[in-house]
Amino acid sequence: MTEDQLVADVFVKEGDRYGDRTTRPPIDQPTARGGITLPVLRDYIAATRSPLAGTLATLKALTRPQAEDIVRWHLRKMAADNRFDQIGFEPLRLQMIDFAYNSGAALAIRWLQRVLRVPRTGTMDQTTFVALFASDAWLVNQALVAARLEMVDRWTDGNAQAKAWEEGVESRGLSFSLLEVP
Repeated sequence: MTEDQLVADVFVKEGDRYGDRTTRPPIDQPTARGGITLPVLRDYIAATRSPLAGTLATLKALTRPQAEDIVRWHLRKMAADNRFDQIGFEPLRLQMIDFAYNSGAALAIRWLQRVLRVPRTGTMDQTTFVALFASDAWLVNQALVAARLEMVDRWTDGNAQAKAWEEGVESRGLSFSLLEVP
């Protein structure tokens, strides 16, 4: 998967239209195409000096090309801010970026740290990078796919609202599997 594929995939996984509490299943905040929230839109405007207005009306009216630019900017910013851009194995780097986009960076990092069996700090610290660089990145990627599935299963057990999202979130994690299955 490339960055372009990841951006396109965000729209498949997050949706390609505006959503708010009236969507099914309901979501916790208004989001534009690609899962863009109002705070992300405002950060993008400030960082890029975009002429867009940081309003709910703008969020609702974003075109697909505008949303793609914002999603790409946000993914790159997340990668730099959380040091995912220092992960050399592209499939694992892209999985971490997607995991952070969907679940938050600190949570994604803690699950990677569980896989690497290092202290769970929620930051890509030196201990995490040492363990990662000493490991087979392909195996770490596959282990992280399994860890994401475990996280989803634990989250949805006994949570009726979350159950509605389970299949989609599991499929999202599995999309990063590199296993060759005939």
